[in-house]
Amino acid sequence: MPCSSSCAHVRAAAELFGEAAGAEPHNDLAGFAAADAVKHYAPNITLEPVHMDIGLVFDFPNNAVDGTVTHTVRCNAAVPTAAALGDAATRLTLHAVGFDNVAVTGDKLAGFEYDGNEITLRWAEPFAAKGDERKITVTYRVEKPVSGLFFNSVDTPSNGTYAITDHETERARYWLPCVDFPTVRPRLTFRLTAPADFETVANGALVSSTPNAEDASLKTTVWDLDFPCPSYLLFLAVGDFKTIDDRPAVTALGEVPIKYYAPKNFAIEDVKRGLDSTPAMYSWFWGSFLAMDKTHERDNKFVMDTINIHEMAHSLFTVVRFFEHAWLKESWATYIESVWVEEHVGATPEEMRQRARMYRFDDQEAYIRETQRYLRPVVCRQYDHSWNMFDGHLYPGGGARIHMLRGLLGDDVFWPAVGEYVRRFTGKTVETDDFRKVLEEFSGLNLTRFFDQWFYSKGFPKFKAEYAYDEAKGVAHVTLEQTQADAAKGVPLFAMDVPVEFATADGAVHRAVASFDGNSAKAVAAAHTGTAAGPGGKPVRVEVDPDGFQLFAFEGEFNPGHDVLLATAAGARDCVNRVRAYRTLLKDADFYTLRKVRPIALAEKMPMVRAKIAMALAGLRHAPAVDLLVDLAAQETDDVARKLIFNRLNFKHPAIAKFAHATLADPKADLTYVQRSALITAIAAQRRPEDFALVAAYAAGTTPEFTDYKDSVRAMSYHDVAAFRTVEAAEFLLAQHAAVMGADFPFSVKANLVQALASAAAWVPEPLARTIGEAIAEVLYDPHFRVRASATAAIANLPYGLPAQFAGAADAALVLAAEQDKPALKRTITRARGSTGNKVPEVAALTKRVEELEKKIKEVEGKWLAKDDLDKVLKEAAEKKSE
Repeated sequence: MPCSSSCAHVRAAAELFGEAAGAEPHNDLAGFAAADAVKHYAPNITLEPVHMDIGLVFDFPNNAVDGTVTHTVRCNAAVPTAAALGDAATRLTLHAVGFDNVAVTGDKLAGFEYDGNEITLRWAEPFAAKGDERKITVTYRVEKPVSGLFFNSVDTPSNGTYAITDHETERARYWLPCVDFPTVRPRLTFRLTAPADFETVANGALVSSTPNAEDASLKTTVWDLDFPCPSYLLFLAVGDFKTIDDRPAVTALGEVPIKYYAPKNFAIEDVKRGLDSTPAMYSWFWGSFLAMDKTHERDNKFVMDTINIHEMAHSLFTVVRFFEHAWLKESWATYIESVWVEEHVGATPEEMRQRARMYRFDDQEAYIRETQRYLRPVVCRQYDHSWNMFDGHLYPGGGARIHMLRGLLGDDVFWPAVGEYVRRFTGKTVETDDFRKVLEEFSGLNLTRFFDQWFYSKGFPKFKAEYAYDEAKGVAHVTLEQTQADAAKGVPLFAMDVPVEFATADGAVHRAVASFDGNSAKAVAAAHTGTAAGPGGKPVRVEVDPDGFQLFAFEGEFNPGHDVLLATAAGARDCVNRVRAYRTLLKDADFYTLRKVRPIALAEKMPMVRAKIAMALAGLRHAPAVDLLVDLAAQETDDVARKLIFNRLNFKHPAIAKFAHATLADPKADLTYVQRSALITAIAAQRRPEDFALVAAYAAGTTPEFTDYKDSVRAMSYHDVAAFRTVEAAEFLLAQHAAVMGADFPFSVKANLVQALASAAAWVPEPLARTIGEAIAEVLYDPHFRVRASATAAIANLPYGLPAQFAGAADAALVLAAEQDKPALKRTITRARGSTGNKVPEVAALTKRVEELEKKIKEVEGKWLAKDDLDKVLKEAAEKKSE
């Protein structure tokens, strides 16, 4: 499967592992890689497997396969006998982890060695010449592979019996003897033997499906891919699937049939609803993967569309020579998501453009948040495991840089260059310089410095920004100063052009550019906007980077003045400049500011901007702020914005409690599952004893008037139960543990339950917390790797010094983890070993005291804000009187 569960939309799963633990301070990549992390390089391909014939017999009762894999190995050396090559022309290593009954035969093979992780092949003599080919055949058996090939029968039996692969980045090795690096890209033939009534699908074209001559209950299906394919893109799925035919995609080369394979308990209409954009996407692109009911569609259809187009993009932007260049596939696939939005999501071209702008801004901010934990170059050879490269620097960080290149070159040059790059390197592996050279060829620009700074260096620009208007000269200017440069950390000053627009009251827009040459930290964008005596005059709005091509963040807030901020929030053409204006206005906003902001916020035309306003308000607790937040929630009709706003209602306040209860009980509210979960969270945040039964009913799945979808609300409600911070809550969750673990529930239910148990443990006496720790430790051996990862993270978050006591159990369970998951798991276990936890037995009493103090602070704050508001009113009155 190209990316699926291990690609773009699961990258946030790393948060489970407590990545903030970091590495030693002297590490150049602290927080990203351990101090002893080595640099990784692509393997030699003196001998290269160019074809794999993969014969598998599936043993579903034992979650096993018996394999017979024949490699065609080609010599790429011009002079195979050259002494300088050493044994490169007579030895080849295949990755093969945890195999049984390994045997190898082949042309002129002298022998082999197998150590449980690798098969080393030795030929008696070098290959005869360049292009000479030899075949070797590996037979073996794999039972319950650690990763790569996943059997569902022990996970969620109600979904049926099936096996499916997921290899990114180095996980084919757990069931397939291969060179498990992207450098090697053999053509493929599959011969898959499975029950006769099972569906079988793999890379390439279907060749045949024939009954087994010796056992009529079995059939062998042959698929063939006559195109180079690295191991991480090799895919097969075998099981009792449903198949659903959709309308064909129409391309310039004709119609392409579209078929979906789904677990047997998925309703056909739900599968089609989740994936019904596929034909249009395929048609657009050439010319999970999740089922959902109608309510779930409103929560996740947009997300599924972006996942779908991301994976489709890998059809073009795929194979890199080695992992340091992974941005050439993942950053590109991430960027294509926003290009799809730019051309398809919205009623008008301008709405589409603004939605894409916000989508890219969200991605940019996700990358910037990660840089608070660590910095690394986008192109980076030093890592603990290649899987660690697949982070926020790679996906949104690289995507933002691609968008900068598009802005630098312009669409008329950029897209033709990209098209030529794809055509030129089809069927080949690529490196970063390959892309740069094509862009230079089409643009005539020297892009070496751009790539040096943005791809091979760390960091991004942070601006300290100042605004001024010279009334006598009629000149407005914004001064930007880069503050991020740090030679010791390898963070440079960046060369870039940042446009600034100044809008005046007469409707004129004056554009200027702050140009950084890469040597000076300061640049100024200045425009003659006019004096008070003439046309134009002092700007009423200021927008920085209104076209949205630049990657940067402000150091602190950009504050051009209260009135300019209000006007920018109300009328900026760029949605991101409106968001930034709102954020500055609402940071520590007083009553006066809130009174000014309220009408323009409620009138904001873009749903995602309204959601950002709600996020900015969520940190404020005085009545006008809470009232505005509740009113934004009450008026919102866009499902995505509504769920984001509802998610900000998770704090204690009477107005929040009233709204959440009323909306949850209103049959006309037409809530999605995520919106409902957010309201339950808001109710739980009040921690009122009378609400516990309601929240617990959702967590137990026993709410009579509500039908959950795949236990999605139930999974999130476990955290809401823990939020009550009581012994009753902890005991309820332990009872759920007994009922759910080992039963037929989605992994998300189990993963959320163990995390909720760890949260509840902090608020109960130590003996009960220890019982919770023991319950979590049992989950370390759950069949699903994501549940096991959640249990490891939960152990590290236990109180009373318990993490150190259970760290040994987590360490022992590492044997079940794939190598690429181990670095993060080990960091979490190291953090657990060093944890003293919370040894104070009276946590609840201390918490109550803190809450009492917070209440008093809020009373004092309210009085101060009221006085401040009165002072401003008196000031306004005095100003009007003087006029």
